[in-house]
Order: sequence, then C-alpha cells, then structure tokens
Amino acid sequence: MRSTHEPSPVFWLYGRSGAGKTTLSAMACQSLGELGWSVFRIDGDVVRSGLSSDLGFDEASRTENHRRMAEVARMASDQGQVVVGSSMVPGVEQRVVLRRVLGDRLRWVHLDASWEVCEARDAKALYRKASRGELPVPIRGRFDLPCPGEVDLLLETGTEPIGESHRRLVEYCLRCLQEIRREG
Repeated sequence: MRSTHEPSPVFWLYGRSGAGKTTLSAMACQSLGELGWSVFRIDGDVVRSGLSSDLGFDEASRTENHRRMAEVARMASDQGQVVVGSSMVPGVEQRVVLRRVLGDRLRWVHLDASWEVCEARDAKALYRKASRGELPVPIRGRFDLPCPGEVDLLLETGTEPIGESHRRLVEYCLRCLQEIRREG
C-alpha cells in the first residue's frame, strides 16, 4: 500500500443529508484503495453510533462530534493514510473546529444538492421521520452555505450523475496526492 510518508490530505465531503456523502466517500475509498493507496474512511453516521453515541444534537454536541471526528482523521493522516471524511458539517462552528484540528491538510469537498432533491432521495428515511416528529432535531434545519475558502472541490450531486461526481472526486484526490509527492 502506498502512503504519503508524511501527514496526508484529509478530504472532507460535506453537505445536506441525502446529498451523497456516504455513497461517494465509499466509492472514492474503494477506487483509491484499488490504486494502491492506504485509505482511512470516517463517516458521520458511524461515528454517531459509536464514538459519539453519548452526544445529542444541540450545537455544542454537534461541534464536539466534529472535533472528535477531526482528531481521529488527524491521527490517521499522521500515519500517512489518505483520509476521506463525510458528515453534514451543517454550521460554520463545526467547520472552524475541523480547520483548527486539521489545518492545511484539510480539503473541503462540498456536495451541493437542494433540500428538495435530498428530501426526494431520503435514503435513510430521515425526512419522513422528521415529518412525523420522530427525530430530536429538524432534518431541514439550519445548513450554513459554504463561506469563502470552504470549497476546494464542488460536486453538484443534485444535478450531476453519481458516476461523474465520483470521477471528479477521485481525480481531485489524485492531483492533491501527486502535489504532496512532488513537494516531499
């Protein structure tokens, strides 16, 4: 397996629930692994069910959840693994925490899909549960749009085919990895 032999980039896929974060992160990790890269995947849903199962969904808990994810991602990156993270990162506060922990190794990949598209997909039935009042927070709640500097790669997952988003994501990851090799 190839590693970067120095802290590797952390590609963080973020966007609304239903934008395709879990699907694309899994696809990208598989592709990078097939190309010989040592890859570590960290998914918000998985972390919420284990490492962060003690947290709620208020702003402080969401921020702490992302801090924990970022710390795990940093440890994997320090070992030279290519890290692909995926979570909503709904607020500016959470993005600030990710940047503080991960620094310049963080690469933002915003998955842009409208609420309407995400609600129509509803892969995890979250929108249906929310409409019945079965979730602790509204799924159509606040999602702060990216600020300047928070998008290194924009994937229009609401309109572009998943295969095209996957191709563009993997190409971007490989370009970043090649830059690190040239600098190292």
